[in-house]
Amino acid sequence: MSEQADRVEKRRKKEPQAAGETPLRYAVKAVEDDRLLTCLETPNLTVAIKAGFTVSASAARKSSQGTIYLDGAAQGEPFLDNEKKVYNFDHHEGCVRAFTLATCEQILVMILKGWDLRDREWKIFANEPDLDTVLAIWLIFNHLNISRKDPLHIRFLYALVRLEGTIDAQGLEFREFTAFPAELLRRAQLVIDYLRKDEVQLKKDGLWEEIDGLEYTASILHKIDRIVYKTRDFNDFKGVSELARVDISEDKIVAVVEAESGIYEMEPQLQHLYGNRLGMVALRKSENVYTIRRMDPFMPWTLEAAYERLNLIDPAVRCAKATNRWGGSADIGGSPRGTGTQLTPQAIARAFRDALQKPNIKGQAAGLAKTALITAAVVSFGEICRLIWLLAFADNSPQGLLQNPGFGYAAAIFILTGFILALPKFRKSWRFGSGLPRGKDWWWLLPAVLICGYGGGVWMPLYYQKGMNLFEQSVLFILLVPLSLEFLFRGLALGLLTENAPIQYCESRWFLSWPTVGSAFLYAGAIGYLKLMMTGSPSAVFTHWTFGNIFGAFGFGIAAGMVRERAQSVLAPALFHAIAALVVFLTTAAWL
Repeated sequence: MSEQADRVEKRRKKEPQAAGETPLRYAVKAVEDDRLLTCLETPNLTVAIKAGFTVSASAARKSSQGTIYLDGAAQGEPFLDNEKKVYNFDHHEGCVRAFTLATCEQILVMILKGWDLRDREWKIFANEPDLDTVLAIWLIFNHLNISRKDPLHIRFLYALVRLEGTIDAQGLEFREFTAFPAELLRRAQLVIDYLRKDEVQLKKDGLWEEIDGLEYTASILHKIDRIVYKTRDFNDFKGVSELARVDISEDKIVAVVEAESGIYEMEPQLQHLYGNRLGMVALRKSENVYTIRRMDPFMPWTLEAAYERLNLIDPAVRCAKATNRWGGSADIGGSPRGTGTQLTPQAIARAFRDALQKPNIKGQAAGLAKTALITAAVVSFGEICRLIWLLAFADNSPQGLLQNPGFGYAAAIFILTGFILALPKFRKSWRFGSGLPRGKDWWWLLPAVLICGYGGGVWMPLYYQKGMNLFEQSVLFILLVPLSLEFLFRGLALGLLTENAPIQYCESRWFLSWPTVGSAFLYAGAIGYLKLMMTGSPSAVFTHWTFGNIFGAFGFGIAAGMVRERAQSVLAPALFHAIAALVVFLTTAAWL
């Protein structure tokens, strides 16, 4: 930005603060890699203004739900898609301009017909902050007050929008077409000239393209506030910043918000913003401290399920400190008292959604199929490496650990699974068990792991032991194989199935979770495949002896999965797997 444009920008930014009569309700905030304009009274609405931004008419109609295009941002005819919640307010293309209202007038008509934008998150796109567009944005941000005809200068607002719309669509010479009384026309024109003062000067100086469109729009919105509202209109104003929201049913949402007031003081304002759609709310009191409340007492859900999910995923919750956890009553509670939470607002919102949604059999089946494909791909990679090892050392008997086909198989699975779990998408300790074990009650499951392991749950390729000394056999059978299989089935597979399903954690109640059952099923299938490869006869897999071992593998998967959940770490079942493998190795079980 040039020095002259910078001076205009600084002068313009100072004007709203100088008045001190109305609160500064509009602000520019960073959202991921984008900058958006928001209003403290309608935090579910965000505006993006990008110079030169346009989308085609066909692309606009395919936009995601909750999209609004203003004044040329979509290169096509104006349209209202109420089913998809996509709108284009324009009067440039695909219409007869002389017969079409300007953008700000189209918005006002929609509001007066009962347009309510509280039902979801909306993103508004514009490409130039001229007064027609800025007025449209102001109307959208203030649509609740306008639709209720709250004590603001409502008729003068109508006149202001009508005059700007007429001038923008038809030109200055059509001002008389409004049929305003002379005094009203004079006042409205003075206001429009005042609001366009900076725009006219910047365009005259050739600096219009260099301004920060969002900051400029925010300053004009503040000016419109001072014109339309009175100071007393904001006596009860409590600014709310929406940090995240999720749908928990067709008509209920959970919102994570930030405000200076307490949860009880905020209830009227939250009712104003969200109506009856707000089922639960999390209010951020400071960076790491939240109060959560059930807003609708007639909802079928209470906060207990949310506490369970939040305690599972929050790194701040430690089993050794029972008081430092999410908790409270069925209607109101809060974050861990000792340390606060380490969760982001988005993670808190998703935790509510995951905790309160009903189990979906179709979704669980799809998740199991997806997880089965991924684990099958990893196992196939291990099998390819095993065959490569066999071919590479076909002329000679395996000599040592590194030449052993079992080593090639287990090492390939361990390396590929480790690579997948190292990807950013999979760096969630609570989900994939990448942290250190927590709690101690998972040790109660060691006998079950040993029994099921001895009964067929442990795969030990002793038929590949030739040529290895005792140390090398121990490394392969007791260390590498348990680690590779646990990382794959109790780390990756169980973690993938955990996305939308409840699981245990170190201090939760005991129960059998779907991710544990699903990962045990996949583990048993893998063990059955390995048995098949060992016998070379499909019919042998279904003999009493081998088939019974597959059931043992399923039981082993259940026990190991529960260990993984209770310890919140894949290292715990890997340890138990290694102990079970040691027992099998020392006893040289006859089933091999």
